[in-house]
Amino acid sequence: MKVSFFETVRYRAPQALPSEWPVPSGIYDRDAGARAYEDMIQRLEYVEELGFDWVSVSEHHYSPRILTPSPIVSAAFIAARLKRIKIALLGPIVPQSNPVRVAEELAMLDNMAQGRLVAGLLRGTSNESLTYDLNPAEARERTDEGMELILKAWTEPQPFGWQGRHFKYRTISIWPRPLQQPHPPTFALGTSRESCEFAARHHLGCGVSYGSFDSVGRATKYYREQCAQYGWQPTADHIVYRANMLLADTDEEAQDQFKKLPTQAPFSMRPAVREAMTAVDARNIAGEARPPITIGALPTAFVGGPDTVVEQVRRCKEVVGAGVLDLSLHPPGSRDVEPLMRSLELFGKKVLPRIREI
Repeated sequence: MKVSFFETVRYRAPQALPSEWPVPSGIYDRDAGARAYEDMIQRLEYVEELGFDWVSVSEHHYSPRILTPSPIVSAAFIAARLKRIKIALLGPIVPQSNPVRVAEELAMLDNMAQGRLVAGLLRGTSNESLTYDLNPAEARERTDEGMELILKAWTEPQPFGWQGRHFKYRTISIWPRPLQQPHPPTFALGTSRESCEFAARHHLGCGVSYGSFDSVGRATKYYREQCAQYGWQPTADHIVYRANMLLADTDEEAQDQFKKLPTQAPFSMRPAVREAMTAVDARNIAGEARPPITIGALPTAFVGGPDTVVEQVRRCKEVVGAGVLDLSLHPPGSRDVEPLMRSLELFGKKVLPRIREI
């Protein structure tokens, strides 16, 4: 089992923050923001020392909870400061991006990181579409077309044109090309049938997140079935599972901490945004060619002391089939980083060595 640490950049605000998304930018504290990125590097140096295989970053907007609106910039900063660990962009949000520029920047980053790049490409959520005033109902089509264009830009040796429904370019010929050939390890992220089918069709990995073992296991089972339809068999390393983990010295301590966790998201949607998202989501469900594989709420998949968590990882491998765990260690997004550092140390010393052979 390989393990990735999901780095969110812990913004430690000097004052309480509003609880609704989007969060007003006027309350941003410049010193706290600058310190968050230096703290990130110090934390990741420790993550690398503990023996984690990857660090992952992802794209989110208008909130201090995950302070990476540009994961490519974050990854470049990390690549310049850390020398061994792989850097996973999980991912850029494809439908709201310029696919050619994404292909160019990821290829450039793969060279600068000396082949340590892992790429994950995803559709994103409705609120992310509203960030750039795009039509979320088109997100699935824009994602598929954009991902196909990125893959072709990485692999086509001759200049080519692209006249798609959502993207049009007269000439494409990216420089530099990726250092890893034919391209960095790439994952289509999401649990929908469309995402699983796209990954299988293009011989990509599949990334699932935050559902229970059984629910995301249904998605990965469907992915493997589709791979067989396309004439190939994925390995465990083709499946990444992002999940929350609450690790403590004992099961009793972990369960006690679990009971104290908030039951609601730290940043709820403002009423106008929530209404827009509800309308969009209703249209998306009605317009799907096939029903999505839903994963429900966002549970904490791993809770317990080291012995219990090791057994939970073993069951995860059996049910989900993932060869890479991408972990958020509790408390995710908290301004208090001391519990996080204790969890990292406990995981690195008491869990990680024991799950390598799972």
